[in-house]
Amino acid sequence: MTKLWLRDFELQISPATAAAAETLAQAGAVRKLQEVERHFWVAQVHSDEGDYEVETIITPQKIKAFTCECWAEGRRLMCPHVAAALFKVRQYLAQKTEARKAPPAERSANALGRLSVSAVLEQASSEALADFVQAYARRDRDFALALKIHFAATVMGTENPFALVLDTLLAPMGKASSWREPDFRRLRSALEALDQQLLQAATAQDFALTLQLASTILQKISPLATRLEETKRKHLLPALQSAAAQLLLFQTDTVAPALQSAAWETGFDLAAKGHFPPELGPSLLMLLSQAAAADAYFERISQLFDQSVEPVAPFIMQLFTAALARRDRPEAVVRVLEGQVEQPALLLDTLLALDQGGYAEAAYQAGDRLLTLARFNHSQRRQIEEMMFRLADSMGNRERKITWLWRRFQQSGDFSFYEQMKQTAGKSWPGIRTHLITELRRTGNSHTEAILLGAEGDTVALAQLLDSATELSQVQEWEDLLLTTDKAFVERRYAELLSHYLHDHFGRQASGYVRENLAGLLQKGETEVVLAIVRHLIDHFADRPTLPDELAELFPKSKRRAVAQPPLL
Repeated sequence: MTKLWLRDFELQISPATAAAAETLAQAGAVRKLQEVERHFWVAQVHSDEGDYEVETIITPQKIKAFTCECWAEGRRLMCPHVAAALFKVRQYLAQKTEARKAPPAERSANALGRLSVSAVLEQASSEALADFVQAYARRDRDFALALKIHFAATVMGTENPFALVLDTLLAPMGKASSWREPDFRRLRSALEALDQQLLQAATAQDFALTLQLASTILQKISPLATRLEETKRKHLLPALQSAAAQLLLFQTDTVAPALQSAAWETGFDLAAKGHFPPELGPSLLMLLSQAAAADAYFERISQLFDQSVEPVAPFIMQLFTAALARRDRPEAVVRVLEGQVEQPALLLDTLLALDQGGYAEAAYQAGDRLLTLARFNHSQRRQIEEMMFRLADSMGNRERKITWLWRRFQQSGDFSFYEQMKQTAGKSWPGIRTHLITELRRTGNSHTEAILLGAEGDTVALAQLLDSATELSQVQEWEDLLLTTDKAFVERRYAELLSHYLHDHFGRQASGYVRENLAGLLQKGETEVVLAIVRHLIDHFADRPTLPDELAELFPKSKRRAVAQPPLL
């Protein structure tokens, strides 16, 4: 790192970096500057990208090292945040040097002014202070803005002073694409200050002021946030989300009905116009649907839905179905969503919104119906199934939970779902097991039936089922279990199915297929079973010259002659 002199370091760095640093320093972005140890300086630098901590080492006028939180790995060149902090360090050191040169009396007076602003305020007249504040506000727009916001609530003779402050900021901006960065920075500062007042009003339970601030922020900034590019939009979201969260607190008995109604109207106005970022959707949905238990509010929501043009906006669909669910009408939710089966994405979003809003019964019934009607893609179907499985579990409905555990078991083959299903069923499991087997037989799902019988260890029923198998692989899937209880069955089924194969296939390739299928049994130590099958096949297919040779390859050389000889048969 090149060593720089503090007195003229800006001449040795990028002009663009120096200019940006000077702008930050003049805007008061360098905060909490302090010499934590001798020659070791630390500061916080506020910028549009965020707040960054800067560290520098200066001994005594030479910059020996510097670093900033904004740095990516491997960076060496100075950033604007470091340069802004160095400007302030140099300014502080210069003032300190000048103070040492001043006469003792002057140094005392200067020290008093620096140490205690309160002393000045106590001695200045209110008229002089008012004149100073007014004059300073004319010169410094940021100070004027902070002053207006801080004292807006005390202004008499205007209906909503906070709205006037935001209108003043928004008016000169014009189109979102033409905003200047200083204008947007001032808007952000204003929102941060308004949000701070909002939280203070809510903490003090000043519901009237809380409502005024929250409504103003939402009504003025929400439409704006929908038009901004992503980076700027994210800067406005915290204040909007905070305001929406405060409106939710109005739906309690501790708040006067008139204020509750006004909070609801604010949310409804945003919903009707559709001018709000999607991140506010869950809060607004909760605010509006919770009040739908009352007929008057439900009627407003119903009219909004009826008057909407097709295709219905996703939030309007979510709001209407949530209102129906709030009035304990899940069957009506199902009917409404059945009319949207050609829009699987809308259906998925609505189901997830019902779930997130706490309307479990409506979400479950609608999801169960829509899975059979709508053409969801694999990902959408998976999300709905996971939601319904979780709902069945959380609702404590044993029948539904068993249904979904069974579906998950069939889909995944994961036996942990099967064990959960048995535990959930408890003493009812035998009856449920019989019902499941009956249903599987009715639908001809022999594969899953075999899985269930195998999992239960019911080898007798499993053997009866596999007696009608047409593919050897179906028997091989369960041969490990059946070999422990009924080797004769395994031997017979192998002989029958391989004989059936040889009836339709000829030559060495067919004989090789038989050998390959018997090799697995032999590897499991079932030599006698394999020998019996081999003898059966050679006896019944004596006209196949390649068969004895291929099957003899299964055994050591000492046994091959015996396998191939007819006397063994």
